[in-house]
Amino acid sequence: MDKASVDKKSIEAQVFELISYMTVSARNLIEEPTRYGPFRLVDSASRLIDIVKSFGLDSERLAGLQAKIEGGKYSAMGPEEEYKTFLEGLVSYLVDEIGK
Repeated sequence: MDKASVDKKSIEAQVFELISYMTVSARNLIEEPTRYGPFRLVDSASRLIDIVKSFGLDSERLAGLQAKIEGGKYSAMGPEEEYKTFLEGLVSYLVDEIGK
């Protein structure tokens, strides 16, 4: 997709929506359980990947990351160790993918 075909209004709207989600989440986290913070961060990452994909900028690396996020983000509602293991696995995946 070349720069001329990018719909700037659409990008702005999607990014604004994500920023709104993140900002409202930040406010709500003051009263919410602390485990919601990591959940909202990885959910925001997945939402950002959706934005990138909607403009034809997807990749196998992003798709793999999003699949891992979507496959484990709800473990935040289970035992803490399970969620910690999920997050550590996600970090390891990112470290492995950075140099590719």
